[in-house]
Amino acid sequence: MTSIGLARIRKPPSVPEAVIAQIQTLVSSGALRTGDRLPPERELAERLGVGRSSIREAIQALQMMGMAEVRHGTGVFLTGEPGRWLLEPLKWTSDSRMRLFKDLIEARLSVEVTLAQLAAQRATEAEVAALRAAADRRAVATSGQYLESGFAFHQSIAEAAHNQVLAFMLGAAKHLYLDVLAGLEQAREPLEAFRRSQHAGHRHILRAIERHDPRTAGRAMREHLAEIQAYYPALVAGHEAGGGGGRTS
Repeated sequence: MTSIGLARIRKPPSVPEAVIAQIQTLVSSGALRTGDRLPPERELAERLGVGRSSIREAIQALQMMGMAEVRHGTGVFLTGEPGRWLLEPLKWTSDSRMRLFKDLIEARLSVEVTLAQLAAQRATEAEVAALRAAADRRAVATSGQYLESGFAFHQSIAEAAHNQVLAFMLGAAKHLYLDVLAGLEQAREPLEAFRRSQHAGHRHILRAIERHDPRTAGRAMREHLAEIQAYYPALVAGHEAGGGGGRTS
């Protein structure tokens, strides 16, 4: 029989998948933005012509994707951290916190060296100013702010790189990374010296991006993350010697 160019028919999406696609389209077009509240479940069901169970299933999926947050008594809101839960299973499957940290740093090295190089090539004046501000906030961070403000500097670099895929990969690692480092600010020594060194590393990266020097920016980022990689065991030892404690940043 002569071929007439038939193609396999694609299975139509499920109703919850169609709901998610509608919301993603609204986000992509700018009609919905981070922080916006979605219409109530009943209203969504009526406007889309679907059952409320399909709306609930779609919202649960959006939560798992990190695109939505349910605030009880308030509603469902769009979040700015898609992929937040992408790496969560690793907390339960990794054989040790040390192994998970090493894997995370290797992943960050593979992503962030390139992000720094791209930021040096593509950053606008406004984005360089935002990077300076992020570095300044990190420099004066106190207990409870140190880890978050440090990672915020790296996310500012990702924004200046203008690569959505790499920025998404870094964002997906954020919460897992912060969880792995939870409580280490209890180790006052040798943490203070480490903080000063890390601040200097941020400044080296920033200066290279300001000069639009991708080679130096990439090298500075590699050295900065390699220092974290080498110093982590000492931080853990200092934390355990100091009695540990809950997360302080």
